[in-house]
Amino acid sequence: MSASQAATDLCPHCGSEVPSRARFCPECGTSLEPAAHRTQIVQLPNEDTGAVPITMQVAEPRWFGVTPPTLLLGVSAALLVLAIVLFATRHWPYGLILLGLAALLLAAFMEAARRRPHSHTTPRAGTEVKEKARSAWEEWRARSFAAGEARRIQSELLLIESERNRQLGFLGAAAHRHDSTGEAAARSALGELDARETALQARLEEQLALAGERIRKAKLPVQDTMMVLPSEPSPPPGEATPPQPAVVPEPYPPPDEGNPPEPARIPEPTPDAPRRED
Repeated sequence: MSASQAATDLCPHCGSEVPSRARFCPECGTSLEPAAHRTQIVQLPNEDTGAVPITMQVAEPRWFGVTPPTLLLGVSAALLVLAIVLFATRHWPYGLILLGLAALLLAAFMEAARRRPHSHTTPRAGTEVKEKARSAWEEWRARSFAAGEARRIQSELLLIESERNRQLGFLGAAAHRHDSTGEAAARSALGELDARETALQARLEEQLALAGERIRKAKLPVQDTMMVLPSEPSPPPGEATPPQPAVVPEPYPPPDEGNPPEPARIPEPTPDAPRRED
C-alpha cells in the first residue's frame, strides 16, 4: 500500500491518481509540471511601442578609394571619349582598339553591378531608362502626327482663302453688272467656303487637343509623384459669414408717433347750462 501511494499522486484538478513523474493527467489532461517550467502565454500589444530604426551596412571592396563597378564605368567612358577623338583625327585603327576595350570594360561593369549583393540600382536604372525612352518615343510620335495634321489643315485653309478671294471678285463683278443670278451663286459659294473653314478650324483644335492628351499620358510614367496635402478652406466654415440675429423691421410710423394720444377734451360750461345743486 505504501509503495502504491509513493508511486502515485493525485491530480489537483480532477483528483485522479497519476504516476509520480507524469507531466499531464491522463484523465483531464491538466499539466502537472511546476509553474516555473511551464510555457508562459504572454499577450502581445496591439501596436508597437515606437519606431525601431533599422540600419544596414554592406562592406564592399575598393580600388584606390572607388568601388570596382564605378571604376570600370569611369575607365570605359574615358576610353570611349578617347576613341571618338581618334576617329575624329582619322586614326581609325587605334580608335577601333580603344572602342573594343571600352565595350569590354562596360560589359564587365554590367556583370559586376549585376552580381553585387543587395543591389537593385542597375535593374531599376534600366527600367527607368526604358520608361523614359518609351515616353520620349510616344511624345515624338504624338507631336509629329499633330504637326502633320496641322500642316495639312493649314494648307487646306490657304486654298479656301484663295478661293474666297476669287469668289469675292466674282461677287463684285456681278454686283457691278447688276447680275442677280451671278451674285447669288457667288454668295452661295462664299457660304460653303465659310462652312468648310469652320469645320477645318474645329478639326484642327480637336487634333491639337488629342495630341496634348497623348503627350500627357506619355509623360505620366516618368513624372515624379507629387503629394498634395488638402488645404483648409479660406476662410474656415462658420467664420466668413457668422450667424447674425434676425432683423425685425421697425413699424412705420413708430407706435405712438403716427397718432399720439391726446388728453381728453372737457367741454366748457355755457351760461345757459343748468347748474347742479348738491
